[in-house]
Amino acid sequence: MPYFHSKSTEKTLQPELFWRDNFAVERVENFAAYLMTNPVEIQEILEQLHLNIFKYDNSSFIALTEKNSQGEIFILGSSGLDHDSLVGLSWLRTTTQFPTIDCLNSGKEVYIDSKQSWLQRYPQSVLFREKMEIEEILCHPVTWRISSRYCLSLAFGPKIAPSSRDLDILRAIARLLQSYLSTTQDRKEQVAQEPKASMSRRIESLAPRHQETVNLVIKGLNNQEIADQLGLSVNTVKSDLKKIFKELEVSYRSQIYAEILGEE
Repeated sequence: MPYFHSKSTEKTLQPELFWRDNFAVERVENFAAYLMTNPVEIQEILEQLHLNIFKYDNSSFIALTEKNSQGEIFILGSSGLDHDSLVGLSWLRTTTQFPTIDCLNSGKEVYIDSKQSWLQRYPQSVLFREKMEIEEILCHPVTWRISSRYCLSLAFGPKIAPSSRDLDILRAIARLLQSYLSTTQDRKEQVAQEPKASMSRRIESLAPRHQETVNLVIKGLNNQEIADQLGLSVNTVKSDLKKIFKELEVSYRSQIYAEILGEE
């Protein structure tokens, strides 16, 4: 499987060698080259991380979460979380029983290394942990905009030999994402805007194909799955999503989902 590449370099690394010797470091450096030469939306970055790096270590999900100055919590992007899981996480807005919430509240790293540790610290969310088959989770604070707090969560199932789950490499990924966000995204505070139409109204104003695309996004489908459903290429779906995001006045697909939930 081809891995991330810069404009001048392309490397193919064997997945089973990911956590051995210097291959993990090489993958991180290669991913850095990919980010710096191919700026993309956060959702795509997380999907690429999940599919091309962490799935070989049996990752359950990866998510970037924000807690703004009003205390509201949003999942800005995720991979590995289906629609039902996202619905199940709606209680994140009120609970403190989750490692991501601890990370957002404290601004410090939270690491849970076993089922037993989870049960002791977060008994109210044990059913979610079991559903997602999480054995280990690292929640690392990400410093981006000063008005909010952010957390990158990396959740894993049982270890698969010969993986070793090098925590330093996981932390390096979080720092890399932080660097990327700080240097490529708009860091200006959002200015007050006139009240805008509801998300449902904005979706209704889209072209028919774009409405179909948004409905599939809301169901939790990724770009490839949307392309398969609509009989389009992945590049066409990506292009459509950029136009859709602009028309809906959002930056991430999770914002669409969050606004829809807020209207119910």
